[in-house]
Amino acid sequence: MRVAQALRHRVRLPTDGFAREVKAAVAVDVSATVLFAVFAALTVPFHGIILRKELGASATHLAIVASAGAAFNLFSLLWARALDGRAPLPYAVWPGFAARSLFLLVPFINSPAGFVAVLVTSALLVTMAEPANAAVLQRIYPRQLRGRAVGTVRMAGGAVVVVLAAGAGKLLGLVDYRLLFPIAALFGMGASLRQRQIPVPADAGGSDGERVNLRHAWKVLREDGRFRKLLLAHFVFGSGIWLQMPATPLLLVDVLHVGMAQIGIFAAIGGAAGLVGNFLWGRRVDRRPAHKVLRTVYMIGACSPLVYFTAASPWLLVVTAVTEALMQSGLDMVWTICVLDAAGPRRTAQYVAISATLAGVRGVLCPLLSAVLIETLGVRSVYVVAAIVMLSAVGILSATIRSMKAETSSVAVAPAMPLPAPTRVLAPAAVRPAPAATAVPALST
Repeated sequence: MRVAQALRHRVRLPTDGFAREVKAAVAVDVSATVLFAVFAALTVPFHGIILRKELGASATHLAIVASAGAAFNLFSLLWARALDGRAPLPYAVWPGFAARSLFLLVPFINSPAGFVAVLVTSALLVTMAEPANAAVLQRIYPRQLRGRAVGTVRMAGGAVVVVLAAGAGKLLGLVDYRLLFPIAALFGMGASLRQRQIPVPADAGGSDGERVNLRHAWKVLREDGRFRKLLLAHFVFGSGIWLQMPATPLLLVDVLHVGMAQIGIFAAIGGAAGLVGNFLWGRRVDRRPAHKVLRTVYMIGACSPLVYFTAASPWLLVVTAVTEALMQSGLDMVWTICVLDAAGPRRTAQYVAISATLAGVRGVLCPLLSAVLIETLGVRSVYVVAAIVMLSAVGILSATIRSMKAETSSVAVAPAMPLPAPTRVLAPAAVRPAPAATAVPALST
């Protein structure tokens, strides 16, 4: 906590043009993100390699871990309904706190099944917080500044990852992960406690306009044509990402024989690329329609499976470290803003839940399909299929953008059909202290 406070006072945040209450939210969000980034840099890049190399996990174990978060996303409408009409921050903070505290149990785990249980339970808790996370983001950052604000927060976390990741890989080569992971968990838990201080305004529009359930979700998919088209493109693209998840640890360990130190170096390079990505995506999405920026993200992401397929040396994975970091930082920010723009200020949790539920469908099915491909055609075959799927999503999104442009043009030339006023999230006139949100959206994939 003291480290985060010192950074907040000594480092000037790029918040020129932000209202006072937005600056306050960014300052707290940055300090919480720094603490979370310490936890993430010391743990997340090494989950797969620890399962495979240290604990002897099978392809089935890896598929279960890859599918777990997605399977729990199938309950997103339930989580959103629990949030309906309530202050979102407690529903974001405490699941995140509990998820990170599970890593305190790592010293007592000596089998792949135990480590899988920790990761799966953590995934459940994280998915429970997703609708609340998006609701908090929608309230604290005005739309016209949202990209810059989120980019500033993510850049702070990315800087920490750059500093720590390479050293973490070397450290894990010297120190048992059973000692390092609990220390990391304390930082993650501290991040949740710090987030309790974020100032979040009351919902100016009251509670969400519609109750969240399957009937209303189906109504949204039928009536909101633009959102439905975006969901289709994202479903296809996300399927390509999920296909690769069980395959990548096998490629790294069994085929390319990557070590802990190399994993740390790749994570540091990815952190640096993510730092640049958060800066660029944040400014770009504030100046251009989010769905057009999303297409650029898709094109970058589609490069990764092509590199994995051709990789003959571990060091070629420097390229995928960059492309995946740019893709993930773009998806985390740009897709979330696409969903928030479609939802408006009163249906955020509902739209996020729909997106997350579809992520759950592809996240359950695609790793299982990946496991079949690995067993029958080999690990590299997965990347051929993933590349085809992701490039198809680029085509679908391009067609969607053209149809949106045509719809806008047809409305613009019809004088009897005036355009509605754009939805705008104004900076609140007053803020109050409240418990806070985690910044770990998973709905992007």
